[in-house]
Amino acid sequence: MAFFGNQFDFAAKMEDKLRQRLSTTLQDFIHSRSVFWAGTVREHQRDYFGRARTTGHIWHNRLRRYVIEGLGDAAAYQKTRFLKNSVYYAVQQLITSKVKSLEARGRENSPLILIGHSLGCHVISSYLWDLNKLMQRTEVEIKQQEDPEAQALWYELKDASPLRRLKTLAGVTLGDNMPMFTFTFGPDAVYPITSRVQLLSGQIVEPAFPGEELPQALRKQARWLNYYSKTDLLGFPLKAFNDDYRNSEKIFDICVSSESPWFIPYFWCLLAHTRYWTNRTVLDGTAQLIRDIVETPAEPMTPADAAVSG
Repeated sequence: MAFFGNQFDFAAKMEDKLRQRLSTTLQDFIHSRSVFWAGTVREHQRDYFGRARTTGHIWHNRLRRYVIEGLGDAAAYQKTRFLKNSVYYAVQQLITSKVKSLEARGRENSPLILIGHSLGCHVISSYLWDLNKLMQRTEVEIKQQEDPEAQALWYELKDASPLRRLKTLAGVTLGDNMPMFTFTFGPDAVYPITSRVQLLSGQIVEPAFPGEELPQALRKQARWLNYYSKTDLLGFPLKAFNDDYRNSEKIFDICVSSESPWFIPYFWCLLAHTRYWTNRTVLDGTAQLIRDIVETPAEPMTPADAAVSG
């Protein structure tokens, strides 16, 4: 499993509670990693904020810091033309390093589950889309690519393991604010990673999810669980995008109550967005996803055959 978050050690409680929901015999199948993607931009944000406090004499320092971190993370994670010196691709490289750490232990064909929160869900989706699209280009096309970093990545992926190429992806889960990053394109230009897409260039992009090298039995169990709360101002259903999302059999919108305690008015939206990690419905659904992936393989699975990255 791989967890995506913007606070250090953000996934510890969720991982502990997930393990408590799994039997002793399943513990050896779980291998988790945490992707602290926000650290890539925190230093830049804090450098600026320190200068602004001393030179601009601004007020509301704590609130301003939250605004800078919240909006600044989203603003920084913007796709650029070239891979080098880009926060967008630096974050993706963090994901790659975690996946490689799983691969290095002899789990090259392990089913992979990605767990993301907030912007982390957008990070997951864009990472899957970019790698899947890149891998489906021909060698002739990639040699015409202007960016040498992208060329090097294509050749690396060409001979990489199924796990490294995300071809064993079996599950994605947690709260999502991905719709906020799609309004530039309009609903007709937003595609789920479960769909076969023809781009304007004519290129056909096969679905990135479920992983095409999963056994058929595991492909049937694979699913994207999108948990959201009605009071969460930063969590949204995915089925509202368009017909492609609405008709996807692998994407599920699940409404939960993550905003407790209910008796603190006006703070519901903040609490709702931060408490998916320990919400009972989220934990039960994610634990069941793990069980389904581990317990229903096409062939007998050993502990070395399963990986969860977080």
